[in-house]
Amino acid sequence: MDIQRVMAIMDASHQTRRTIERSLREIDRRALNAMVLVKRHGNKLASYGVVAQAFREQALLLKHAAQPLQQAIAPLVRVHMRILQQAQFSEMFRRAASVAKNGNETVGFLRNSEANWQRNIQADEAEGLAILRKLISTVIRLQEGIAEQEYVVTNGRIEAALSERTGAPLMRVSHEMGLAVAKVREAIWKYREELEEVLHESRASV
Repeated sequence: MDIQRVMAIMDASHQTRRTIERSLREIDRRALNAMVLVKRHGNKLASYGVVAQAFREQALLLKHAAQPLQQAIAPLVRVHMRILQQAQFSEMFRRAASVAKNGNETVGFLRNSEANWQRNIQADEAEGLAILRKLISTVIRLQEGIAEQEYVVTNGRIEAALSERTGAPLMRVSHEMGLAVAKVREAIWKYREELEEVLHESRASV
C-alpha cells in the first residue's frame, strides 16, 4: 500500500466519522421531538415512547462504536511512513552492494543490511494488514448496530401507524429517523468497500 492510499483512508475515515456524528445528532434530535410528543399525549403514545428511547440509546452506542475509526488511522500512517523510510535504506544498500567488488567483505555487510531492512518492511507490512483488519472489524460492528437501528425505525413506523390522530406527526418523525439511519448505512458501506479493496491490494502485493 502506498502513502497516497494511506492518506486516502485517513480522509475517508474522517469523512465517514463526520457523517455518522451528524446523522446521529439528527437521530437524537428527532427522538427527543418524538418523546416530547409522546409526553404531550400521555399513555396513548406510551409504546412509541419506548421506541424513541430505544432509538436514542442505540444512537449513543453507534457513536461510541464509531470512535475507533479515526483512532486507528494514526498507527496506520506511522507504519507506512516507516515502510517508506526502510525501503529507501534497503535500496541504498542494494545499490552500494551492486557496485562493490565481489569478494570484498563490504559486499557481505551491505547485502546483510539490505536483507535486514527487507525483513523490517515485511514485519511492518504485516502490522499494517492487522490494523486494516481491525478497522474492518470495527466497521462490521457498526453495520450490525445500524441494522438494529433500522429495526427500531420499523417498529416506530408500526407504532405510528397504530396511533390515532397523532400518527401523522409520528410517521414523519419515523421517516426522518429512517433517512438519518440510511445516511449512516450508506457512508459505512462505502467506507468498508474502500477498506476491503485496500486490504485485497495489500495482500496481493505481499
